[in-house]
Amino acid sequence: MKMIFIITLTACLFYISQAKAHDTKQVLDDETARLIHQMTINITNEVFKNIPNILDSISAKLREEADLRYKCSLQGKWITYANKECDKFK
Repeated sequence: MKMIFIITLTACLFYISQAKAHDTKQVLDDETARLIHQMTINITNEVFKNIPNILDSISAKLREEADLRYKCSLQGKWITYANKECDKFK
């Protein structure tokens, strides 16, 4: 019985001396960095997947503005009922 107690006590002391406390701050920092990295990859993938739609909408907006500028340039200053949209180009 004495021998079992000594072996158990020795094993417990060895385990306690070898056990290291986790650095929770470091674990949280690492986990946060991993999550941010994964989110960055996901966002980049979504942007590249949708880039044709994004470029089409930008192109349509630029064409619309160019058409409006051209329309306003044709009206000239002699038209008294000129579009109110054209006031921003004067």
